Formats: sequence, structure tokens, C-alpha cells
Amino acid sequence: MRLNVKLLPSALLTLLLGSVASLEAAAESRPDVLVILTDQWNPRYLSWDDPQVRTPNLDEIAREGMIFDACYTTSPVCVPARVSLITGLYSHNAGHSVWGNVTNYYVPPESAPMFRDIQRAGYTTSQIGKLHWMSGPAWHREFKTMDEYYRALGLDFTVSGNGPVDNPADDSAYAQYLKKLGVLDAVAADMRARYVKSQYEPRASLVNPEDYHDTFHTGVAVELIGRQPQGKPLCVVVSLHSPHPPFDAPGEFATMFDPQKLTLPGNVPQSLKREGQTIDRAELRRMLANYLGKIALVDQCVGRLVAALKTRGTWDNTLVLFTADHGEMMGAHGVMSKGRFYEESARVPLVVRWPGRVKTGRTKALAQMADVYPTIVEAIGGDLTPGRFAKSLLPVATGKAERVREVAISEIGAITPLNMMARDARYKWWAEGDREYLFDLESDPLEMNNLAGEPAQRETLSRMRAKMLTELRTLQMNLSEGYVPKVQRLRAEEGAADDAAKPAAPKRKKLK
Repeated sequence: MRLNVKLLPSALLTLLLGSVASLEAAAESRPDVLVILTDQWNPRYLSWDDPQVRTPNLDEIAREGMIFDACYTTSPVCVPARVSLITGLYSHNAGHSVWGNVTNYYVPPESAPMFRDIQRAGYTTSQIGKLHWMSGPAWHREFKTMDEYYRALGLDFTVSGNGPVDNPADDSAYAQYLKKLGVLDAVAADMRARYVKSQYEPRASLVNPEDYHDTFHTGVAVELIGRQPQGKPLCVVVSLHSPHPPFDAPGEFATMFDPQKLTLPGNVPQSLKREGQTIDRAELRRMLANYLGKIALVDQCVGRLVAALKTRGTWDNTLVLFTADHGEMMGAHGVMSKGRFYEESARVPLVVRWPGRVKTGRTKALAQMADVYPTIVEAIGGDLTPGRFAKSLLPVATGKAERVREVAISEIGAITPLNMMARDARYKWWAEGDREYLFDLESDPLEMNNLAGEPAQRETLSRMRAKMLTELRTLQMNLSEGYVPKVQRLRAEEGAADDAAKPAAPKRKKLK
């Protein structure tokens, strides 16, 4: 039915047109949302802390936003961290005990409301690239197709690709792209050989930068941004595999950094053992050169995303969140890879940028990577599904609060006892097997001096244990919360009935 505006009274017409205008203004004021989710990014390798890093596009985003210097993953390994992001929960309360990478698993949509919360606020939702909250055919138990599963999660558009292709039977969009180029078999064989020998061997990719997996998925995101209707806000999670091993930076990115000119942090020993091989500092610098090349490629991808949003006309009102699922040890303490609670593995980058709303600068306020989810929902004026333990960081980012957390925690464990970490404003404590660690991050940022066995630190050790216990007692799913006992309910009902049966009190006459 169409309204004939000529037949409407002028006052009503003014009211209706004013309401429409206010709705349009509200829609225009809602930001587009860009989440740049990277994989295995050591937080020490950020240009604002290490001038060796070359990331001009991320630098610009950081200059326009708030850098969170104390953001921690909820788990220092891919699957539990990514599950935590889309559920807003921790591994111990996600309802399915995801404590490490797992085979043949998928996140049940009912426990992962992030994209539905964003979708209900009127947004187009999308994730492109590495998902990793599912693996194997387990989703077939409930869904006929993968698209049906994505729709149940609240995703309008999804292109999944977990990075390098190591199987010529891979049917992902990126694998099909390589097949059209005629290089799928060669790339898959090369990647498989890297995994069998050593994924940390620094050697350029067989494909050029323009055909690399992160470049491909960025192109998909750019195309999506370009097709998005004006006036319809977009939330896109661009999930890039880099700088995760293998160390296969492509083309010029493999030679961008001179290993001999790179420096390593003071907590990297003279040599370490990895997969039965001895790796010295010279070899570590070669690895780091390739790793920084992959970081530089990510930055180039970021530049393309920024350009697409500028072309769309929404860049000045785009909420950007840049982070990673977890870090990379990169030789610190004689360790490579992830899965540890040292800063290199458990801490992650986080930048929040939203011009005119988010303040610029740096904060030491504690944050968790999963806080990205409620931060988005609050920024877009949505409603957060109840029962989430992730917290919006907007109060800190906008300068309304100094902190939203007293403690950040992380957890991991393929076998019992499970490993757990707690970090407060100054100290970090964790238990790994039957051993404890305690570090004063103010005086010992490289975590070189474990204080757990020192008598003078017993009080601090006990306090950090207690903080971890309190967090675990607090961050629990509780379906009984809000329950009113039957006796209380009946008494309340009777009381309400008695009140209703009482005659109304006579009205007093007003004195003239």
C-alpha cells in the first residue's frame, strides 16, 4: 500500500517525514565495521614498539585509534581462541570444552551468537579467510550444507580458506583459484613437504604476492565492500593466515628484510632445539626476516581494505579492530610456535579505531581478544546476547573508564592438569603441569626471572592464585541465575492478589 502524502494533514506529514529522516540519519551514523584478524602475531613485532617492522597502513590506523598494550588471548592456540571470539565465552564455559586444536569439530550455532547479534542490528555480516571454529565433517550431523551452517551462525557471506593449500583435492575457493592458474598440484606438494620437513624453514612461496592466499582473500573482501549497498552497514571479518608458519613470504616480501641487520630480543638464547635440529641466532634472524615479510604483506592487504572503504565513502565512520588469535614465541625462552603463556604467545596486538568516538593513544588497561565481539555490538547499538563473559572495551577506548577488567586469563590443555594463566595490572602467574611461574612485568617485561620459588614473593604468589580462583568461580555459566524459589513466587502472587482486592483509598479533595 502506498501513502498519498497529499491527503495527509500537514502536522502528521511533518511528523512522518521527520521520523523517516531521523531513521535515515541513524542508519548513516552507524559505522561500518572492519575486523582484521591475523594469526600467530608476536606482539613484540609491532612498528610502534620495534622500528624493524614495516607496516605503514597499520601505523596510520594505530595513530587514529587506541592501542591496547595488555590484550591477551583466551587461549594461545587457534581453535579455542577463535571459538572464544564468536561465543564471547572462555574455554572452560563454552559448553564444549575446547582447550586446544581439535579434529572433527564445529561450534554449535546456539552457543556462538556474535554474528547474529550484529545481524539483528541491521548489518550485513561476513567472515572471509581463516575461520577455524570448525574442522572435519562434524557439521554434517546437523546441517546438510556448509552454507546452511553459516546462515545458522548469522553469516550473510562467507568464503572459507585456512591459508596454504597442502592437498590437491582441496575444494576451497583459493584452491580453485590455484587450479585455474595451473599451479595447485605444485603448491600443494611444496606445502606438504614444508610441513613434513619444517614449516619454519624460511623459503619463498611458489606463488607471486598477487596470488598468495592472504592477497586472494583480501580481494574477496574488497569486492564485497564494493558491492555493499549504500545505507546498509557492513561488518566484515577479514581473517588472514599470516604471519603464521610456514615461513613462505612470497616474492619481494621474502627478501624485504636483511637477516644480518635484524636484532633479536634479549630473551632469545644463543641456540635452541626445534624438531630435532639446532637453530642458532643467525638462522633465527633468517626466520624473523621471512616472518616480518609476511607481516608486511598483511599490511599491504590492510591498505587495500582501507582504500575500498574510502571508495565506499564510509572510511571516516568505520570502526576498525586489528588483532590476532594468539602469538608466536619466535625463539624467546628457547621456544618456537605457540601454546605457552609467555608474552610472545599469550599476548596479542589490539588496536581500536573509530574517528570522533575513540580516543587516540595507548592504554595499559587489560583486555581479552574476545572482547572484540561485545565492543562491536555496543558500538553499533545492538543487543548483546545475555551470558557473555567478554566485555566491551568502548568505555576504555572512549575515555569513559580506565579499565573494564581487573584480571585477564588464558587457558590451554590437551591433557590434564589443564594449564591456566592470570594477569593483573603488574604481575602474571600461571601453572603449567606441576610447575608455577610468576613474573613482575613492570621490572621484568622479558620474563627472565621466575619469582614463583622466592620466599619474598609468597604473598604475591598466593594473591595471584586467589585471583585466578576468583575468576574461575565468577566466569561460569549459571542457568540457575535469577531463579526465584516457588515459596517466594507464591507469596508474591498472593500479595499482589491481596493488594488488588483492597478498596481504593478515597481521593482527597484539593484545597482551593
